[in-house]
Amino acid sequence: MVSPRFCTQERLRPQRQGVGPGQPGRWQVSSYDCIVIGAGGIGSAAFDHVASRGASVLGIERFGIAHDQGSSHGHTRVIRQAYFEHPDYVPLLVDAYRLWDDLADHSGQPLISRCGLLLAGVPDGPAVAGTRHAARLHGLDLQDVSRSRLDNDFPGFTIPDDFDAVWEAAGGFLLVEDAVAAHIARAIEHGAVLHTEETVVRWSRVGKSYEVVTDRGHYQAGSLIIAPGSFVPGLLPELDVAWEIVRKPLFWFPARSGLYDHSRGSGVFFLETSGGEFYGFPSLDGETVKVAEHTAGLEITDPLTVDRDVIDRDLPPLIEYLQAHMPGLSTKPTDHTVCLYTRTPDGNFIVDKHPGHDGVAIGCGFSGHGFKFTPIIGSILTDLALEGTTSHSIDFLSALRTGLMRPR
Repeated sequence: MVSPRFCTQERLRPQRQGVGPGQPGRWQVSSYDCIVIGAGGIGSAAFDHVASRGASVLGIERFGIAHDQGSSHGHTRVIRQAYFEHPDYVPLLVDAYRLWDDLADHSGQPLISRCGLLLAGVPDGPAVAGTRHAARLHGLDLQDVSRSRLDNDFPGFTIPDDFDAVWEAAGGFLLVEDAVAAHIARAIEHGAVLHTEETVVRWSRVGKSYEVVTDRGHYQAGSLIIAPGSFVPGLLPELDVAWEIVRKPLFWFPARSGLYDHSRGSGVFFLETSGGEFYGFPSLDGETVKVAEHTAGLEITDPLTVDRDVIDRDLPPLIEYLQAHMPGLSTKPTDHTVCLYTRTPDGNFIVDKHPGHDGVAIGCGFSGHGFKFTPIIGSILTDLALEGTTSHSIDFLSALRTGLMRPR
């Protein structure tokens, strides 16, 4: 993981302006081309892309670098291209893969593993049917997995006879905290300034600029990028969206054999079952396998008070899934963490200019499937903030799309 040492205390602390004898101290108002609010997955990528284009940029993050209080932690995230959620995501993913490789090359770290993805479910279900549709539409390599191949190549899985299975060789996983830290490190190499442990109180238009007020100071910029994660209701209350902020536990279960080892060629997996959608990763330590449920989850009202311990409702769906489909894993986890989903009503992101402010780009509502897109979304948000437009096709992610906001 890239060390937070890249963010020196001098850069992390707002400067004080010198004042004459007997006068009270006051914060200096610093000015930038762009301020990025939020430096998690999406915000860190935007922070990086703004700095890489030569603009002066301040990033403000209420927690630390690659923290565990939001949506971008837990060591790994799935990456795939044959996207059942919406085929229009595929061109963005093609670009995201290229940008992930660029970031990995720059950082000297193996941020992405193309170990392949096994996806299974009923043939006419959203996952299998949608994945096949996206692959056909965009000419992606997607292989149907025969019953004999399932038995031979995936002995750790019990796949029902009425399920179809597909294999996406380009699928794999990302190292999430390392990726966030790598984006931030590269931004700082380009002269960006990052403030951590600083909370944005409000932002507003002041003349031709934007003012951001935090619990530590006042700042001005020509444009803003707001990537607030689960804090979107407070930072963008004018977006009258029925947000669903959901607590999502992730678990590591002991493996009884080496069937799931990454070192032996195992890949990531996603199963759409009658009990929900479940996903996980090959064993990276040779001892445990990370598994989680993508569906369901406990809705919360305050991200700062979410219960991060295991609660009664967390394990039963996963135990039922493991017993039915991955009998090679123990049902007693050795570790867990809790992340947050910020869901939109249709499950698609919001990546757009703010409807009321041309100089403000917003990225939010990533609905539990956004991390794989972070470098391309960061680039698009930079386009919108600095240029006012983007060449990427993102109309389906519009803040003004039908059915997103509550009717008035």
